[in-house]
Order: sequence, then structure tokens, then C-alpha cells
Amino acid sequence: MAREAYRSLYGDLTKLKDDSLLKDPAGGTGDDDELFQLLLSVSDWVDHYCNRHFYPRTETLVFDGKGMAQLLLPDLISVTSLKEDNNGDLTFNETWATSDYWLQPYNASPSQHWGNPYTAVKARSEGNKADGFMAGEQNFQIAGIWGYLQFSEDSDTDLNDPSMTTTKTTVAVDDGTQFQIGQTVLIGTEQMLVTGISGNNLTVSRGLNGSTAAAHADNSDIDILRWPASIERAALVQTARIWTRSADFEPFFVDADVDTDVRLLLEPYRKTAA
Repeated sequence: MAREAYRSLYGDLTKLKDDSLLKDPAGGTGDDDELFQLLLSVSDWVDHYCNRHFYPRTETLVFDGKGMAQLLLPDLISVTSLKEDNNGDLTFNETWATSDYWLQPYNASPSQHWGNPYTAVKARSEGNKADGFMAGEQNFQIAGIWGYLQFSEDSDTDLNDPSMTTTKTTVAVDDGTQFQIGQTVLIGTEQMLVTGISGNNLTVSRGLNGSTAAAHADNSDIDILRWPASIERAALVQTARIWTRSADFEPFFVDADVDTDVRLLLEPYRKTAA
């Protein structure tokens, strides 16, 4: 079974196979492919249960203007551009300056481990768009990074490859022991999912979560994306319990009932509406 790599996992195989979660198998690698896929499936389930995703995804979205000063948004980490179709011709012909709007709530700080996402953009009363978001269908476009948080920590090691092209899927690093299978790493603005480790070589999926695969200079810093502690723990616990309850892995399923401790971990992050 191949290890799919279309999004981030909330946890890694080392944490999943720790004695505090999954005692069998605790040491071998024979079931790693299946465990990887199950953790991926449960990470998807966590997002659906909470009606939001906790990994940063680069995407361009469109919205209906409501004729108000404020435009409500799904979880937002940062804005690359905000554009308006002000004449109904289905092209976004006018770009708002960063001085034309505020991101709300103020002080959300979605790049910090204790932060929260932005959930609205508001036209500044002293900007050039004080009239707000003109009413219309799909007349506003926002390119940015969407999700609950983008918090990362330095891996304490660097890229060790003078020719890191956009297509390489083997990443040579100074110290491979700083990484675990299932982690999402960040080099510049590119996200990569670690699907295998051999010594100081990481096998990765490039351009993860809508980020763009790029060439990287030798000795580039490598960061590791981190998730809210409750989200990661809930994903690991749910994965371990599904695994140990199943006599055979194929096919696996997520139980209809949510374990009480998993529900308690996720409830503070759950949106009541999508």
C-alpha cells in the first residue's frame, strides 16, 4: 500500500507507535504503510468533525459582497491579495491595498501556537474602500493561506543539497534524526510531507497543501509545522483505538460514535456550522 500524500497528517508515526498509545506494533515497521493511511484518514475525519481544517492551505477563494463594511470568511491565516469585480464582467479588475482593510478579530495571531485564525475582513473607514464590500455575486476574490494556524518550529538542521530542484522527492539534510514520518516540513513557503526517512535523506511529497514546489538553496532552514496539541492528541488517540479494535486492517472504518476523551479534546475547536 502506497503512502498517500495529499494533505498534512495530525501527528507522526513515532508518536502514534509510542507505548502510551499503541503498544503493538511498537517497534517494527511492517504495518507502517497501513498506520500512515489510517492516521491520514482520521486527520480528514477530524477536519470534518470540527468543520474546519487545521493545516495551512494556499488557495484562492471567491465571495459574494453583501453591501456591508465587513466580509465574513472561513478560517484565514494571511492574505496575498484581495481583488474586486466592480463592474460585473467576471474579472477581478481592482486590487485593494493593504491600507484599505483590516483583518479581524484584531490580535488573532494565527502564526503563534496560542493564536486563532482571522474570520472576517473589514473595510477601513479611512481607506479608499470606505464604502465596503459592494453587493454582488462572486465579486470578491481573496488569495491567501487558509486554515486555523500556521505555527512552525525550527528543526535544528538544514538542507544539505546544492541542487534542490522543483521535482526532487529526496531531500538530503544535515541530520535526519530531527524528523519523523508523517511530519509536514516547511522550506521557504513550500510545504512537504515526509513519507519516508533513510539516514539523512527524507522522502517527501512536494508542494503540499496548495504550496508551490520551488528550488531551494543549500543550507536553507527547515521548519516543522505544529498543530494545536488537542487536535494532534485527538487524532493519535482515535487512530490507535480504531487500529486496536480492528481484527483486520482492510477495510477500516471510523466508528459512528466518538470516544468521550476524543470528543472532549475536539469540542473547543468545533464550529457549529461549516
